[in-house]
Amino acid sequence: MPTLLPPNAQPIEYALEQFSSRQAGLPLPTTKLWNVDSCPATLLPWLAWALSVDNWDASWPEGTKRAAVAASIEIHRRKGSVASVRDAIAAFGFGVAAIVEGWGGYIYDGTLTYDGAETYGAPDHWAEYRVYLVRPITIAQAEQLRAILKNVAPARCHLAGLHFTEVAHTYDGTIDYDGAYSYGVA
Repeated sequence: MPTLLPPNAQPIEYALEQFSSRQAGLPLPTTKLWNVDSCPATLLPWLAWALSVDNWDASWPEGTKRAAVAASIEIHRRKGSVASVRDAIAAFGFGVAAIVEGWGGYIYDGTLTYDGAETYGAPDHWAEYRVYLVRPITIAQAEQLRAILKNVAPARCHLAGLHFTEVAHTYDGTIDYDGAYSYGVA
């Protein structure tokens, strides 16, 4: 058998060469492995690592893992923008969110006059932003979301709070008071 090994090769090197020559005939579906939709679920963590997914949790459902990997390229493309924050929130399964930048939050309905007599918003809160989610999240989910937002939000911005618009507690027994949920802002 022809070999590419030097004459002073060790027996283990010859054995490895023979083994690898037998494996050369096996098909390698690399295009299937690099596609998030056709990649086997057991290989998704390595695909996520290769595509630089910033946050990963092995306990996520498979659909969330695939969505996180699929959104990774677009998130990195727009990293540091409000759009990347919105995309990351949706990709990690937290749904559609409204993002409010700054601290002012005044409604332009004619009740305020802009004559220079007062400052609208505190001068040191211009870089804060708030996220309004549709549904309540647990404290653990809030910590996870804060870690995600830390990686994708603009470096100049600071998260002021995670709010939700749906009623958090309806006192119907669906939520236990065991410390998993907060009472309003997460």
